[in-house]
Amino acid sequence: MKRPGGRAASVWLWLLCASAAWAANPVLKWNALALDAIRFANTPPPAASRHLAILHVAIHDAIQGPDGTHAAYGSHTNPPPAFSREAALAAAANHVLRYSYPAFTPTFDAALEAQFVGIPEGTERTAGLAWGRRVALDILRERELDGATYGVEFRSSPGPGRWEPTPPLFQSALLPQWASLKPFVLARPDQFRPPGPTPLAGAEWARQFNQVKSLGATNGTARTREQTEIAWFWADGVGTESPPGRWNEVAQQLALARKLSTAETARLLALLNLALADAGIACWDAKYAHNYWRPIAAIRAAASDGNPDTAPDPQWRPLLVTPPFPEYPSGHSTFSGAAAALLEAYAGGDRFAFALRSDGLFGTERRYRRFSEAAQEAGMSRIYGGIHFLGANVDGLKTGRQIGTYVFRHALPRIR
Repeated sequence: MKRPGGRAASVWLWLLCASAAWAANPVLKWNALALDAIRFANTPPPAASRHLAILHVAIHDAIQGPDGTHAAYGSHTNPPPAFSREAALAAAANHVLRYSYPAFTPTFDAALEAQFVGIPEGTERTAGLAWGRRVALDILRERELDGATYGVEFRSSPGPGRWEPTPPLFQSALLPQWASLKPFVLARPDQFRPPGPTPLAGAEWARQFNQVKSLGATNGTARTREQTEIAWFWADGVGTESPPGRWNEVAQQLALARKLSTAETARLLALLNLALADAGIACWDAKYAHNYWRPIAAIRAAASDGNPDTAPDPQWRPLLVTPPFPEYPSGHSTFSGAAAALLEAYAGGDRFAFALRSDGLFGTERRYRRFSEAAQEAGMSRIYGGIHFLGANVDGLKTGRQIGTYVFRHALPRIR
């Protein structure tokens, strides 16, 4: 597998010399460009999921028009009676990506020109271009005041079970404003809020504490070689496609395996990314509501938790670097639960064989027989990495599945 930079560069070169390839499935090609932008811009997972949702609902709505089979996500008036759907798709995608990642505008414009090579000139292409841009503007305006750019200061009071910035970087809390972001489909961020982390006084807390202390230590001997591989494979840190991007790659494979049309692919990726975006919002709502400490803090300060079955280790370090935000629930688990449930509902079942490669563990490929198998592995990877407790994984998967199911049932319904 190539490193992200080489992989992205190969995609961009392909755009310039093989424009005819856009005819195959342009939705997948714009999706791939978005994932490369996420990598290059070091986009955090919640922000990545928002960008992808805006992109794909704009694409979906742009190709529906007045006689589309499914309801549009946004409010659009006066679509042209006749227009090129290919031109509308390209214009909508180009406009959203230019807005989300302005530094990569030349690449997105090259992609637009590449797709236009295969679209006959004329009034329908012109109408499609104008319609696609108008749809993109509609969606961007609807999300303009959703809270993503609001400045929110988060302060946590110290104490047992409370999150505080963790070593080695002691970074401030990431994206606290996401806890109150306007959802895309859910009625409110806390609609499926999980019940909360395990109380410190009980035997279950001691079990989860000792599990991650053993399995997740940087030099731990309890973790198997495969478990170490899984931790790094799913790390999805800075400079990667992030967990939402990983599940977009699964959807790409589903679209190709099922030979989905452009319109069907647009709906699949719109639904998936609506679920992922709301999973990010719901997860961050719960994280900042419960404000739970990370394993590195809990293990080093175990003498303060009041539990006789947890022993402190002031020198303990996790395999992975601890992310700078509260622990519960797991973001990987919430994103993955939502994606797996949505894809199962779309595909008509859990069974689907696919393979994934990792931006962070070069040359490694892992294969899965079910969506749920990958979701469960993604969640457990965070225990193997020493940055989550089991309860955050279990409840994150459950919350995510509730969100994925809800989005599939309520978003973009068939209207004709």
